[in-house]
Amino acid sequence: MDPAGGAPGGVCPVLAGPTGVGKTALVLELAARLPLEVISLDSRQIYRGLRLGTAQPTAEEQAVCRHHLIDFVPPTQAYSAARFRRDFSAAWRDVRARGKVPLLVGGAGLYLAAVQKGLLRVPGLDPATTERVRAQLAPLPDEEIRARLREADPASWERIPPADRYRSQRALEICLATGRAMSAHLAEQVPDPALGLRFPLVYVTRPRAELHARIATRARAMLRAGWIAETEELMREHGPAARALRAIGYRQIVACVQGQLLPNALEDRIVAGTRQYAKRQETWFRPLPKAATGAPDDPALRQTLARLLEEAAAT
Repeated sequence: MDPAGGAPGGVCPVLAGPTGVGKTALVLELAARLPLEVISLDSRQIYRGLRLGTAQPTAEEQAVCRHHLIDFVPPTQAYSAARFRRDFSAAWRDVRARGKVPLLVGGAGLYLAAVQKGLLRVPGLDPATTERVRAQLAPLPDEEIRARLREADPASWERIPPADRYRSQRALEICLATGRAMSAHLAEQVPDPALGLRFPLVYVTRPRAELHARIATRARAMLRAGWIAETEELMREHGPAARALRAIGYRQIVACVQGQLLPNALEDRIVAGTRQYAKRQETWFRPLPKAATGAPDDPALRQTLARLLEEAAAT
């Protein structure tokens, strides 16, 4: 039984792809002729105040298509896949209750797994053993946690962003406490989809060089629009160590503001980090079954997505 209560069944289409690929523009075009609302599948847009650097939809874009699960979590607060599953279920019910069609949009593979497959339950995971392992790992620096994870569970190391200390350590804890990689436990997981829904995946992609150019152009535009000032305001209000400021781009700006990174190297560092993140997203989504794959302007991809939205509206 889903934690939100009940399981209505039906379809919730997913539009996913790497950061900067052009998902938002495609959604806005579809929203002009279809009664859809977006449930964000983004692990950074959830944070309050991270508007420029996470490309949260603007007020004008929200007027065209309402977005849910953005700009609502305090920057100092942790957010989990379990909470995303609960929040998704509540948002989906809200959208459907108003006669609209929910479309899950973003690139957070872990959150998609939480609603599509369910939460990981590790058999034989002893709480006392886990606490002992956690206490041993807690004093270690992030770099050592990542190095140990890479050796013990390469698949999880590839899947989890380097800056995500919590999930990196959790994957290592499971490995050490059970003697098996977290990725092995995930492979054996019995699907438990949120609300009994099906989540057909439409995946947007571009040639690597084209995506890299778009990422660089967007980073430059964000910096010119006031990304540094936005980060400085968040630092003043929440402190430079706020969890949300570990996000790509923000952590580089924090380092620059604190004198740990030269200003003339900032843009290149942000672009490099974003490209690496896009590569990890592509790695995560590559093996997943897809209803359609293509560029944002691919007629077949658009037709498939429109058909799935119509199917979702009819259920």
